[in-house]
Amino acid sequence: MNKNYYLLTNLLTEEETKIITSIIRHIENDERRIGVQQIANENYVSPTYIIKMCKRLGFDGYSELYYHLQQTANANDRSSGAALQELIDNYDEEKGLQFCELLRQFQNQKLFADGSGFSELVADYIAQRLAVCGFMVFNRVHFYDFMIFHEEHKGAATNIEPSLLIAISQSGEAVPILNDVRAAKDRGFKIICFTKREESTLASLSDLVFIVEGSKQTLVGGMPNPFFGRVILAFEELVGYYFKSQRPLE
Repeated sequence: MNKNYYLLTNLLTEEETKIITSIIRHIENDERRIGVQQIANENYVSPTYIIKMCKRLGFDGYSELYYHLQQTANANDRSSGAALQELIDNYDEEKGLQFCELLRQFQNQKLFADGSGFSELVADYIAQRLAVCGFMVFNRVHFYDFMIFHEEHKGAATNIEPSLLIAISQSGEAVPILNDVRAAKDRGFKIICFTKREESTLASLSDLVFIVEGSKQTLVGGMPNPFFGRVILAFEELVGYYFKSQRPLE
């Protein structure tokens, strides 16, 4: 199995997420290679625990995991603008910066990823990807349940403040998603959407719109249908751009 795919999609424990984040932080700070003992000390685990984690993720050991993360970080150093322009029809630098600002603004809030049908699988991927990167993210089911609770217990205190909802809909007209987006906007949420149709209802409701495969109006059941895969690839590039933008200027 491709190790990059396994690492990105496997659900990590909270401790494992902290370990991976710790390693990446050292790499992104351009530090010398950090040994397993230091990573273990920083995360209050044993080196053996980290070695077992590496094995579970499909790596031979800590060195191979470190090399993989280092190569990924180096790849992210290259300009992602060209890749994003290939994946997102309406992409420009301003939209990239707006995406980064929205993530930065709500990085300590509870975020939601929303999709139905095949788009729900993409939303689940986005939620897991952001969770691995240290964000607190929930999927559409949690958002729907939260809204139902809010309606049935008006005035009840909740710990969900207005934040960010990422919505995916190929047509931009999926009723369950539009209902969630309208409910979110009524409560002060910002909306990022991925859709095929720039003139869709979803696009008109969103604060930031990414058009993917807009010139090809393939039906969901059509073959091939690259929309969903391209949204995932685009999101990976956007997250890489976000983390690159967080580095202090030298």
